[in-house]
Amino acid sequence: MALPKFMIADDPVTDPDNEYIFHTEKPRFFAKRVEEDEEMAYIDIVEEIDNVEDYFHGEPEKKQQLLDELEDWYYAYLEWLEEEEDEDD
Repeated sequence: MALPKFMIADDPVTDPDNEYIFHTEKPRFFAKRVEEDEEMAYIDIVEEIDNVEDYFHGEPEKKQQLLDELEDWYYAYLEWLEEEEDEDD
């Protein structure tokens, strides 16, 4: 069985306020939604397993493309959660 490209990871015991996204393919890393303020939020890498900069060989547009894909996936996941909650009500 192959792992999905993105997975949700959380630690409700030691870090209950954060939810992380694990990118399972190279370059492997953990990212999370960072909220600057009420109007500014974005997805950013918070822990690297593989060196992301080295992986993209100085091509920041490829790194940004991956982060954009991750962000789209994450917001689709949040929409799915909302739909699941609505169905449960």
